[in-house]
Amino acid sequence: MIVDVVIIGAGPSGLSAAIEVAQHGLTAAVIDEYYRPGGRLLGQHYEDPNAPPDDKVWDGKKVADELARKAEDLGVHLFTNVTAWSVSGKWKVELTGASVKSVEAKAMLLATGSIEKALPLPGWTLPGTISIGAAQTFTNLHHIAVGKKVMIVGVDPLSLSVMMEMKNTGIDVVGMVLPPDTPAIGHGHSPARTLERLSDVAGLAPNPLLRTVGKFSLTRFPRLVAHALRFNFLKVNGVPLQLRKVATEIEGNGKVEGITLQSVTIDGKITGEPEHVEVDTVCLSAGLYPMVDLAQTAGCPMVDVPELGGTVPLHGPDMSTPVEGLYVAGNITGIEGAKVTIAQGQLAGISMLASFGKSGSLSVQEAKENVNKARDISPLRFMPDIEKGRLKMEEIWKEEGVYERRNHLQV
Repeated sequence: MIVDVVIIGAGPSGLSAAIEVAQHGLTAAVIDEYYRPGGRLLGQHYEDPNAPPDDKVWDGKKVADELARKAEDLGVHLFTNVTAWSVSGKWKVELTGASVKSVEAKAMLLATGSIEKALPLPGWTLPGTISIGAAQTFTNLHHIAVGKKVMIVGVDPLSLSVMMEMKNTGIDVVGMVLPPDTPAIGHGHSPARTLERLSDVAGLAPNPLLRTVGKFSLTRFPRLVAHALRFNFLKVNGVPLQLRKVATEIEGNGKVEGITLQSVTIDGKITGEPEHVEVDTVCLSAGLYPMVDLAQTAGCPMVDVPELGGTVPLHGPDMSTPVEGLYVAGNITGIEGAKVTIAQGQLAGISMLASFGKSGSLSVQEAKENVNKARDISPLRFMPDIEKGRLKMEEIWKEEGVYERRNHLQV
């Protein structure tokens, strides 16, 4: 199959890019390993208190279905349950699992998203231990309860939103605790550090006063709040956030039967005696990192920017890369929420249209402004210093001299 644009990843950024290019005269094919389009949208369902009255409930599955339907109506070729196993030339993508064996295009967008970090606690291979992303998919997409008594290990924007989703379906989440600071798991999980990051999800609190006070307190006085947490007063949706406790072992004989907790100082040092809590399910959350394998295969330079989530492809403000005809969008460029990745997808689509000498729904500059607006209203912030990371990437882009060479796209 020969098309103008091939897109790998049928998540929010890939679908929105496909819609943009198809609306303005380009042919496009979208490829995804999952059995249906939507990516991480499919598991998302939460209330956004800051949204307009008619849009307070964010139903990711509904958004995904609308994007996929619109793309198909515009003639976009959607290949799901298909693996892109080889990328070569500019651009040929070899496929497995489709009647079409390869797709060739003049431009390629990589919207491959992110994957979950491992959290290797003792006992983490026991049946009944799952990742927080899997819990989200079971809960919101398949409507299956992951367990009867659930403990979540890892407190971050993703685990908090999934906890609320599970509670809203009637699952008994008995608590949320931290992972220990160890070389295998990594550092930065202390109560004080965790509270600093929680200021980015205070906007999900159920009333305006809690949202305002919570964000102010967590941002300005994280250590003071961390000291007070020894009284276990902090709850969300009735679930205790036990930020002065860490999980040291998942227990069970052939399946999860309990979890061992210990108290810690505000800097994460274990001080207390082991405490046993009976649970039948443990959800592990250690955050996300960009999926960059295909970008490496395509010859795109990689840059380590911790504020974006780790190693990401070198890319410019218009989502282009130093490799001619190669673009990136979504969480492959840094971990952010769905509203931001949708805006990034449109920006990438407009940039690709410009490379074909065509105009999009907006100018590149207007599309870039929409990405920033989406970032401002997003209820979830996965990386606390994302703006710093974006600025770092722009500086590296300019230092490489790519900015000037592609300046004609900034229209």
